[in-house]
Amino acid sequence: MTSTRFTLRQLEIFAAVIRTGQVKRAAAALHLSQAAVSQALRELADALGLTLFERQGREIVPTAAARQLLQLAGQPMAALADIAEQMAPSSVDRALVGQVRLAASSTITRYILPRALAALRQDHPGLEITVLSGNSASVETRVAELDADIGFIEGPVQRDDLDASHWGTDTLQIIAPPHYATADIKLEALARHPWVAREPGSGTRAVFEQNLALAGIAAPRAGLIVDDSGAIVRAVSAGAGLACVSRQAATQASAVARVQFVDLTGLSLQRPLWCVERRGGARAPIVGRLLAALDHVAIAGTA
Repeated sequence: MTSTRFTLRQLEIFAAVIRTGQVKRAAAALHLSQAAVSQALRELADALGLTLFERQGREIVPTAAARQLLQLAGQPMAALADIAEQMAPSSVDRALVGQVRLAASSTITRYILPRALAALRQDHPGLEITVLSGNSASVETRVAELDADIGFIEGPVQRDDLDASHWGTDTLQIIAPPHYATADIKLEALARHPWVAREPGSGTRAVFEQNLALAGIAAPRAGLIVDDSGAIVRAVSAGAGLACVSRQAATQASAVARVQFVDLTGLSLQRPLWCVERRGGARAPIVGRLLAALDHVAIAGTA
């Protein structure tokens, strides 16, 4: 019987190429030459007798065999990679060094993460963080397609190829223009008022509509749809109508765009924030340590 020999390092390089989508990006992330990455891929493919990647134009695309290999190797790779972390004394206190790509919904990117990430960078100057912003649906897509190592969203997870864990808590806030007659705003008659809303796919919009449904209220139809919470606050301040946004967004944006805060009895507007990862994938040790570090950073508005 022919012995099949390959190394953990080859598997790590293979996983990095799938995660980044390019030999060049994987080489940069691993601090290797492109030639060394290509050689490791050839040796791994030869050892297994498989075609792992196919070229489509300038891009390389993993084959079905490559995706199966990644799934089979994920847990053993993660366990082996964690040995040094688990055995090293005071590993939690060691500096984080490396590159991490985060995808986060626009509200989290703009109003929740900046302070925490700034604190992390001060404590870990060797940590390089790239943040990709979009609505919750686009964050899920980026994580599922390996464009991001991890994602943070506000709305419920819509994809079954992702795992989600509770990360924090945020509160939504109904806001009105400065001189609006807020006494006339009743929960059962929200549709009588003009509304500004986030776009479909937004976690803020999804949570607001779900909480209205739980209260037995139909979601009001928006006459203006804007894909940015700060812009919505400014539109409301200018008289466009009512809106529901993150309380943090309303508080920060209202410093330059005055609005009224409206609280309605019988409507709960608290929402969980979720951390999402690709199901079946191997979490890189640096990602696990980053999440642990974030847990120790005070993030205003979360609990």
